[in-house]
Amino acid sequence: MSKNSVIVSVFSNWASLVLAVVMAFFVSPILVNQLGDESYGIWVIIVSLTGYFTVLDFGVNTAIVRFISKYTALKDYKKAIETYSSSFALFSIIGAVVVIITAVFAVFFKDVFEIKSFSREYLYIVFFIVGVDLALNLVFSVLMGTLRGLQRFFEINVISMTVSLTKNILLVYLLYQGYSLMMLAALQVSASIIKFSLQYLYIRKNYSFLKFKTTSINKETLKSLYNYSVYSFLIAIATKVLFFTDSIVIGSLINVSQVTYYAIPAMIVEYLEKLIWAIVSVLIPIISSQEAVGQCNKNQQLYLVGTKYTLMLLSPIIFVLYLVGDDFIGMWMGGNYAVPSGNVLCILLAGHAFFLSQLIAHGILKGISKHKVLAFILCGEAVLNLGVSVVLAPHFGVQGVALGTAIPLFIVNAFLLPYYTCKELGINYFNYLFKGILQPFIYLLIPLFIFYYLQISVSSYLELIIFSAIVAMVYGVFALFFVLEKEHSRRIFCIFSKGP
Repeated sequence: MSKNSVIVSVFSNWASLVLAVVMAFFVSPILVNQLGDESYGIWVIIVSLTGYFTVLDFGVNTAIVRFISKYTALKDYKKAIETYSSSFALFSIIGAVVVIITAVFAVFFKDVFEIKSFSREYLYIVFFIVGVDLALNLVFSVLMGTLRGLQRFFEINVISMTVSLTKNILLVYLLYQGYSLMMLAALQVSASIIKFSLQYLYIRKNYSFLKFKTTSINKETLKSLYNYSVYSFLIAIATKVLFFTDSIVIGSLINVSQVTYYAIPAMIVEYLEKLIWAIVSVLIPIISSQEAVGQCNKNQQLYLVGTKYTLMLLSPIIFVLYLVGDDFIGMWMGGNYAVPSGNVLCILLAGHAFFLSQLIAHGILKGISKHKVLAFILCGEAVLNLGVSVVLAPHFGVQGVALGTAIPLFIVNAFLLPYYTCKELGINYFNYLFKGILQPFIYLLIPLFIFYYLQISVSSYLELIIFSAIVAMVYGVFALFFVLEKEHSRRIFCIFSKGP
């Protein structure tokens, strides 16, 4: 992939993320206010429960990306078609299983969470529709994996942005018309069908050799997919437990209405993850190619510099959210959410700062096919997350659940994962820990502690924008002189010295 293609891919990913953030900014308050705390909490729990079923892709999607990319580059269209067709066959079976499981579990959903505001039949239909949507997403994720393997990130994002924008406009309209959970479910599955149809038409038009053929389905291809994806499957399981369990713990051990107070800050940190992953996802094939041709020193440098630059990018965002995140949530969602959700946000940020800095490690380990231990580390983190959350939830409420997430994130991403990645890359762990993590964190924490005691607050979006711009500018200038690699700083100075 050329440098221009990398830049276009990253910026199209960011454009898609920016649109998602903007839509969430405007739509989420409407969604919460129109549905109410309990109905919104029910919706979050349904999405969280059905979200577990996405692990049934068994990590095959990562294998699709690898093999489609490999075989199209080699012009081995027969193998590419076998990957494409075998994946569709496998996911069709899995999708059918998901529909059956959903149909059974939906019967007990009302009783498990003791929901009284909706009838059993109504909740059954909503849950079942969401399950069908998930099944369709599993089956047609082959299209997404294929497009990624073909490095068509720009086209993926154009389709996704168009469908998402249309869906959210309809969502707002229908909410104000008084529609509720069933409308959400129906709109979601409709948007998925349209998105998959557009992806399919693009592939058929531009890559006509990729066609589903029953004769191309074979055991050898399925075995190859399995051998590559088995540890990606474990990673997927761990990820679902890490990021979907919290809402279920809150709904089960505290109260369904309390889910909203956690879901709001969780949504914010999720977008921070997407911001960084938009870069890492594009780097994975580059990491793989560098490893293949023996340029291990480039991956070493990428890990060290990538961690430092990730924290540099995140520092002003974390700084602003930590100081005035509660004010932002109050303006955004309503004053009653400011303090409880703001406190949860601060706790989550403490753990996610380390987690986000190590997404580059995820990309490197997947790119060099050393993600086996990563899978086991994340599984251990998921178990610890669930255990600590269950213990703390009855005593500290939603903040206890947030601590149950933040503590394992810190342990894994400050120590275990960096140590293993450094070992695989041949980097001195303590040198990496000091230069890649501790130095950037010092640059973040010192001003954070100073300004925390000044009790800074904002009362309008204009004040928030001005404050954020000042913080970004100060951090940017500081990074230019003290954080960036000398070579990169020199290039920037050269650009500005040349002038227009």
